[in-house]
Amino acid sequence: MPLATRALASPDPAEAAYLDALETYAESVAVDVASRAADVDGDRVHYLEAGDGPPLVCLHGISTSAATWLPLFEALAEEFRVVAPDRPGRGLSASKDYADVDFREYGVSYVTGLMDALDVASTRLLGSSLGGMQSLHCQVDHPERVDRTCLVGAPAGLSRTIPWAFRLSYAPKLGPWLFRRNVADTVAEAREQWRTVNVVDDGALPDALLDVELAGERIPGQTESLISLNYHAGTVRGGMHEKFVVRDELRNSDVPTRFVWGTEDFFWPPAVGRPVADAMPSGEMVVLDDHGHTPWLEPTTKARDAVREFLVD
Repeated sequence: MPLATRALASPDPAEAAYLDALETYAESVAVDVASRAADVDGDRVHYLEAGDGPPLVCLHGISTSAATWLPLFEALAEEFRVVAPDRPGRGLSASKDYADVDFREYGVSYVTGLMDALDVASTRLLGSSLGGMQSLHCQVDHPERVDRTCLVGAPAGLSRTIPWAFRLSYAPKLGPWLFRRNVADTVAEAREQWRTVNVVDDGALPDALLDVELAGERIPGQTESLISLNYHAGTVRGGMHEKFVVRDELRNSDVPTRFVWGTEDFFWPPAVGRPVADAMPSGEMVVLDDHGHTPWLEPTTKARDAVREFLVD
């Protein structure tokens, strides 16, 4: 069904094209989805919203957008007020240069700032990849605002080790070139990239989602924002910066936490997360055979079921 509301009628043709692609994709979801915007410290944060129960905030990965969560909205909006923001610098949120920003501090403050704008005192969090790291940072830095956390797909923030294919993007000159070179121009190119990094089986990956992501990359400033964030996340030699890694801090976190992790995750195997979950007072892990980095976008319902079971409990 079409978007219940559209956050803005943008004069920018690239933003308008993105919103059109988003509306087309939202028509495939069997719940009412609204496109909204909030002011967070003077910046526009765009978010998708569905349902009217207790709050659930969904945080997407480094190079994706809020639209990647739409396949889960039908399962979750029956129980929750689902809010999926575009991280600043992605989708329809305000452009963001991360060159002079401490991303751990900023990544938490923009989430809590959005919660304040929506009059949400505490929430359940659903995070993936970089959004998984933000979720973990939130529960460690502001445990009073997080009721429980579900990480679907390997979250960043548990290990400094990064695959070399991705670590090269930290290089000062090579990294920006790699990012610009790998921006897909067609659905076929985007699908190939998703098969490489995100999914084992792309049979359930709709062209409409890829159209949204392609439209996002055409919005001025999107690629530059991504480059600025990634460049400050780590170094070629050392991997991810230590300040982002919360493995040891999670030992003292009593926020109920579930890791839903595919055996074929591009970034980290389940063995990276297992000792973290085991060391947490209320941690647990669900391992999905033959699932990738965004396991809810595989053809099975296993990731969706594991997420819903934990969050609804």
